[in-house]
Amino acid sequence: MQSMIPAWGLLILLAVAGASAHAQQQNTTEVTDSDASSEEGESTLTDVEMRELGAEEDPLSAAKLERDVQLKEEEAGEPARTTGFDLYSSLRVRYREQEHDGAWEDGSSRLGIEADKRFFSKSFLIARYEAGFNVLDALDTSKSSEEFTDTIFKRLGYVGLDTPTTEIIAGKSWSTYYQLGSFTDRFMGAGGDAVGVYNAQTDGGPSGTGRADSVLQTKLSLKFLPYTLFKPFKLNVQAQNGNAIPFGGDADYGTSIGISSIMTTQNNFTVGVAYNYADIDLDDDPLLRDIGLTGDAQALLIGTRAFGERWYAGLVVAKMENHETTDQGIYFDGWGSEFYGQYQLSDRLWLIGGYNVLEPDSGQPRTGDYRVRYTVAGMRYTFDDFRRMIFANVRINDGLDADGSSPADIYTIGIKWNYSFRGWHSIK
Repeated sequence: MQSMIPAWGLLILLAVAGASAHAQQQNTTEVTDSDASSEEGESTLTDVEMRELGAEEDPLSAAKLERDVQLKEEEAGEPARTTGFDLYSSLRVRYREQEHDGAWEDGSSRLGIEADKRFFSKSFLIARYEAGFNVLDALDTSKSSEEFTDTIFKRLGYVGLDTPTTEIIAGKSWSTYYQLGSFTDRFMGAGGDAVGVYNAQTDGGPSGTGRADSVLQTKLSLKFLPYTLFKPFKLNVQAQNGNAIPFGGDADYGTSIGISSIMTTQNNFTVGVAYNYADIDLDDDPLLRDIGLTGDAQALLIGTRAFGERWYAGLVVAKMENHETTDQGIYFDGWGSEFYGQYQLSDRLWLIGGYNVLEPDSGQPRTGDYRVRYTVAGMRYTFDDFRRMIFANVRINDGLDADGSSPADIYTIGIKWNYSFRGWHSIK
């Protein structure tokens, strides 16, 4: 009976999503092609570029685009918006089956609020808070309010400054390292295991490679390249200090630094490099050697991506030292690689595929047989590009845990449904 649940479950999701697609469409806040004109001859954002922007996990880029569009609208004679806030959410539920044992589970649902206040003609103070929650717990009437509260956690929370060329962010934010890691972090219910974004079984917050904790970031958009060939060059820098080392007991990282640079052509071919460093003082706490640490944590990431009207492809490769851990929490040095690709079969139907590979360097006996190696294949049926969709995929494992056991293949179906609610705004 269990093996039949994914089939009828998917039919239910299709029916529910199909019935509500048109009704919910009116609730979204979107930026049209004509709104997204840019300066100095830069091309207007196309439908394809908007589609891929909407597929990203980091909401900061879309929010900045909306503010840029707002400024363009004001130049065309629209009233100036001075202060306001918007609400958004993403409901994600999936059914996963492994070794004939399946269950419904939450798939990283979240609810957020973003706010901005203009203080110069083209500058804004910005803020965001985003909470993750388990939507299935919310629907479980048998759980008490205290039990549900325990399943809510902070995903993002920061304040900052946004100008036409610079963003300064303080708080918990997607990292400079993730600006490249996001090229392939697009699988639903799989992926993100190979290049150190979510390292050491965390969200990448302590080390600063994922949703960085207590971080100070500066993101620059520089227009020194020929605008007929290139989009503005992106340079991102961040700093942290004193975050706890995963599996390190009471030990903390010292100063942590991240930097990334990204160059994109006008036809959407991108290359970039990112580096993240976190100081580890082994002399101050020799017990850190017991978990495999031999020096400072370092991660170097090189990535590229390109996309067109019916396709997308991204590839990232990482070299890491004292950054990733085995399933038993032992740190190691190694190489990782992740590829993600998609192809549009019809108006709403997409094929997706890719792989994750992570292997320790030779000469590290404490890692045992550990390696990450799997391929992913799946399909997506979309209602609003990748903001709202139903998906199904299989993760075929060829990796090993440290003890030599092999993880079983994983079959997943699910739904992702984004909402955007226009909040209060003051108009000058």
